[in-house]
Amino acid sequence: MTDCTPTQDRISAAERQDALRMLEEHHSFPCVYMFKVIGYNSGEFAQEVRRAAEAILGPITGEGDLRSRPSAGGKYLAVTIDTRVDSSEKVLAVYDALKALEGMVMLA
Repeated sequence: MTDCTPTQDRISAAERQDALRMLEEHHSFPCVYMFKVIGYNSGEFAQEVRRAAEAILGPITGEGDLRSRPSAGGKYLAVTIDTRVDSSEKVLAVYDALKALEGMVMLA
């Protein structure tokens, strides 16, 4: 059986190390980090984003920590999470979890 993951979604160990290095150069962990994901406005997308992030980081409970805004036409939903993250590894783990969401269109 072959892996069906598109090659552009896989990163090499060297690319992952570069990403970790850049995160650590620009952030002092632990810190509040902003994740933004855009996906199809399915009615459940914001909750799926919350569950994916909480699976890595634990509960996101602060008021304003998770915000969502539909696109002008209502087809897409932008979800922003501002939450405390302990390490660059956890940032990448959250991005990996968000990339796996059905209906995810873009990470920012």
